[in-house]
Amino acid sequence: MDATMTPKTTTPSTSKTEVNKMQTELKFDDNVIAKIVGITSSEVKGIHSMHGGMIANVADKLRKEDDPTKGVSVDTDDQHVTVNLDAVLRYGESAPDVFDRATKAIAKNVKDMTGMTVDGVTMTVKDMLTEDEIEAEEAKNNDDNDKK
Repeated sequence: MDATMTPKTTTPSTSKTEVNKMQTELKFDDNVIAKIVGITSSEVKGIHSMHGGMIANVADKLRKEDDPTKGVSVDTDDQHVTVNLDAVLRYGESAPDVFDRATKAIAKNVKDMTGMTVDGVTMTVKDMLTEDEIEAEEAKNNDDNDKK
């Protein structure tokens, strides 16, 4: 090697091999999964609403919008989810059919949006409301909103 030659310098490379060695991890908070489940459930034909406990009902009165996680609890373990729902159905709907539609929609949306697998869904039907009861509830909610 000639004494006048300078050493060759190299710049860091961002080759595909180096990127693949990078440690990455994507996590979801349980509230995110619960929100996906809650919104999905509210779109299922036959589910009138999700039922929260007393604290959720008081919190709803203070909010301008409904909490999409009301009546939903989830348990996540690595890439697996177990869902518990407290639902109010429309009177006259077949609860097993509503449950089947909800389960399929929840599993699909959770998988599509997070890559996680839903291993189980439990739904507790808290009430079945007639059309008259739904109309009365909506009228009361409108009156409450007008007062805010």
